[in-house]
Amino acid sequence: MKKELVLISALFFNAGAAMANGTVSWALWSGPNATFTQNSDTIDLTYTGQWNSIDTNASYFNTVPASFTSPEVTNTPGANGAIHMVGGTSEVNTLHFSQPVVDPVIAVYSVGRTSAPVTFNFLDDPTFVIASQGAGYWGGGTLTQSGNSVTGLEGNGLLQFTGSYTDISFTTPDSESFYGFTVGAMATVVPEPETYAMLLAGLGLMGFLTRRRKAS
Repeated sequence: MKKELVLISALFFNAGAAMANGTVSWALWSGPNATFTQNSDTIDLTYTGQWNSIDTNASYFNTVPASFTSPEVTNTPGANGAIHMVGGTSEVNTLHFSQPVVDPVIAVYSVGRTSAPVTFNFLDDPTFVIASQGAGYWGGGTLTQSGNSVTGLEGNGLLQFTGSYTDISFTTPDSESFYGFTVGAMATVVPEPETYAMLLAGLGLMGFLTRRRKAS
C-alpha cells in the first residue's frame, strides 16, 4: 500500500511540475501606464490612484533579491520601475488590466518604517499570500497579513495572488515618506497530453485502491 501511495504522489508531482514556470514578466512602467506579457498576450496596465512618481532604481529590488523571489518566482522587477507612493489618503488605487491576468504577483518595498506601520488594504476579497519577505535597500523589516490587509514595518516582499483578475484595488491610508510597488505575472503553461495522462492514471489508481479496500 505504501509503494502504491508513493507512485500516486510521484504522478501528481510530475504533472504539477510540468505546469510550473517561474519567470515573471514585470510591468514596464511609463507614467501611470505599463505593459507586461502573459503567455503570448501583451497586457496593457492602467493605474489610477495616489502616486508621486515612477521609480526605476533597481537597487530597491536587487539589494536583497531573496526578499522578492520565491520557489515559484525566480526574477525580481529590477529596473522595470515601480509606483512610488506616500499614501495617507482614503483614495482607492486601482490596477486595471486590458484582459484577465491569471495569478498576478505584486512586489512591495520599503512599506512603513520600523516605528511607523503602513498598510495596504486590498478590496473585493482577493485571494493572496505573502510568498516571500525580508530585508531591503534600507535594511530589515517585516510584512504581516491580516485578511485582505498587508502591513509593513520597513517591509519588503512578494504577494502571490490566486485567480483571474482584470482589476486589483486597494487603499493606503497611512502616510509615509517613501514606499512603492509593482506588478507582473508568470506564463500559464498548458499541460501536455502526457500530463493529463499522468493525472488520469493517478486518479484511476486512487479509485482502484479505494474500491479494493472497501471490498476487503
